[in-house]
Amino acid sequence: MTKEEFNIRLKELGITQRDFSSIADIPYSTINNWGFKVNEKVIPVPRWVAPFLDYFEKSRKYDYLLKEILKAAQNLEKK
Repeated sequence: MTKEEFNIRLKELGITQRDFSSIADIPYSTINNWGFKVNEKVIPVPRWVAPFLDYFEKSRKYDYLLKEILKAAQNLEKK
C-alpha cells in the first residue's frame, strides 16, 4: 500500500490520519513519515495497515448490524 492508497482508504472510511493514529495507537508523526525518503529509501506504509483497515471496516459494519438487531429485538419485546 502506498501513502496515496492509504490516504484514499482513510477517506473511504471517513477517518483522518489523526483518527487512525489514535485507533492504531501509533504516533501521528510516524504516519506522516510514511511515503517520504530518508537516506535514499522511501519509508513504506507497513504491511499490517491494509488488513487493519479492512478489519476496522468490518468491525464498524458488525457494530452497526448488532445495534440494529438489538433495537429490533427491543421493539419486539415492547409489543
